Amino acid sequence: MTELLVALIVAAPTIAGLVAWFADDRRASRLAGGGLVTALAAGLLLAARVFVEGPLRAFGGQVVVDALGAYVVVLVLAVAAIAVAGSPGHLAHERAAGLLRPHDTGRYYALLLLFAAGLAAVPLLDNLGLVWIGIEATTIVSALLVGFARTPAAIEAAWKYLILGSIGIGFALLGTLLLYASSVGALGETSDALDWTRLMEIAPRLDPGLVRLAFLFALAGYGTKAGLVPFHTWLPDAHSQAPSPISALLSGAALAVALYALARFHLVTAAALGSAFSSTLLVVFGLLSLAVALPFIVAQGDIKRLLAYSSIEHLGLATLALGFGGHLALLGLSLHLISHGLAKSTAFLAAGRLVAERGSRRIGRLAGSLARSPADGRALVVAALVLAGLPPSGVFAAEVAILLGGVQAGWGLAAGAAAAILALAVAGLLFHVMRVSVGPAGRPGPIPEPGPAAGRWAFLLGVPLTAVVVAGLWTPSPLAAVLEQVALVLGGGRG
Repeated sequence: MTELLVALIVAAPTIAGLVAWFADDRRASRLAGGGLVTALAAGLLLAARVFVEGPLRAFGGQVVVDALGAYVVVLVLAVAAIAVAGSPGHLAHERAAGLLRPHDTGRYYALLLLFAAGLAAVPLLDNLGLVWIGIEATTIVSALLVGFARTPAAIEAAWKYLILGSIGIGFALLGTLLLYASSVGALGETSDALDWTRLMEIAPRLDPGLVRLAFLFALAGYGTKAGLVPFHTWLPDAHSQAPSPISALLSGAALAVALYALARFHLVTAAALGSAFSSTLLVVFGLLSLAVALPFIVAQGDIKRLLAYSSIEHLGLATLALGFGGHLALLGLSLHLISHGLAKSTAFLAAGRLVAERGSRRIGRLAGSLARSPADGRALVVAALVLAGLPPSGVFAAEVAILLGGVQAGWGLAAGAAAAILALAVAGLLFHVMRVSVGPAGRPGPIPEPGPAAGRWAFLLGVPLTAVVVAGLWTPSPLAAVLEQVALVLGGGRG
C-alpha cells in the first residue's frame, strides 16, 4: 500500500505531464488537473497513515516517510494544485495577447507537472544524495518555466536563476560528499552511508571537522535554493518574471523543499556536534535575510517583486525558527510553512490577474483595485494582510510562537531584533496594501464586467485564504496533533 501511494504521488503528475506535452489546450488542462488531484489524494492518504502509524518505509528503504516528509509532500501538492487551477486564466490572457504559440499550453502544463513531481519526490527520499539529485532536477525544469514568456527580462531571469541555482546546488553537492566521507569513516563503504535515518543513528561517530564543513556547504547550497541572504539575488528576478502560477509554486513550495533539505543537514550536524554550531549559523542567516528584505519591501514599486522580497523575509523567519529550536518555535515553524505557502500562492495568483488587467506590475498602476476588480483586489489585500502577520491568521499565530519560542530557548536578543524588523515590515506592507486597494488609479478606465468564471475564480482564491485566517482562530485537535509530530521531527525526534 505504501509503495502504491508513493508511486502515485510521483508517477501521476509525471505521466500526466508527459502526455500533456503533446495535448491540445483543453486536454492538457484536464490532464494537469487529474494528475495533481490524484497525487494530492495519494499524498493525503499517505500522510494520514504516517500520522497514525508512524514513519513508513518502502522500496527497500530508499523511501522513508516521517511526519515532516509527509507534511511537506502535502504542502507541495496543495500549492501545485492551486497553481494548476490558476493556470487557465493566466494562459487565456497570454493567448489573447498573442504571446503563446500553438503548442505552448501543453508544454507549460508538462513542465509544471514535472516540477511538482520533482518537488514532491524530495521529502520522500531517505538518501541525502538522492535528495540532492531531486532538487537539481527541479532547477532545470523550473528555469524553463521562469523564462516561459520568452521576453528579454524573463530569459535573463531564467539564466540568472539557472547559473546561481547550479552554483548553489554545486555547494550542496560538496556538502553531501563531505558528509558521505564522514559516514564512510565511521561505517565503511556501505550503500546506506548517506541515508538520513542511518546518519542520525551514527551521528556521534561522525568526523566533527568533516560534518562542520559539510553543513557550511549545505547552508550555502540549499540556502541559495531557499533564497537566504546573501544567496538570494536570483529570487526577486525569477519570481517577478515567471508566470504568476509558477511564481506561486516557487514561493509556496520550492523554497519550503530547499529549507526541508537544509533542516535534515542541521539535524545530523546537531546530533554530531551539538546544536550550538548549526543553530547559531541559522539564526545569523535568518536575521540577515529579514534585515536585508525589509528596505526592499518598504521601498518597492513592483507588486511581484514585493511578494518575492516578502518570501525572502518569511524564509528568513523560518530559518530563524529552525535555529531557535525548542518545541514552541518549531511548532510555530510547522504552522508557518503551510500558512505562508497557501497565502503566498493566492497572493501571486491575484496579483497576476491584476497585472494582466492593467498591463503593468507597478503598484501605483494597480491602485483602486477593490473598486475595479473586487474579487482579485480583495484576495490580494487579504493575502497581503495575512503575509504581514496581522491577526487573526495562521501566519500571526506562527510568528508569535516562533518569537516566544526564541525567548524560551535563550535567543531573546535575536527574537527581539526579529520582532522589530517584522513590525517595520508590517508598516511597509500596510502602506502598499492601502495604495493597491483604495489609492487613486493612475489611469482610470471602465470597470470590467465579471467573466463567466468569476465565481469559480473567487472560490479558488477564497478557500486557501479562509483556511489560513481560520488557522489563527481555531486549531482542530487533529491538525494540532499533526503540527506536534512535525515539530517533534524538526527537533530531532521520530514522528
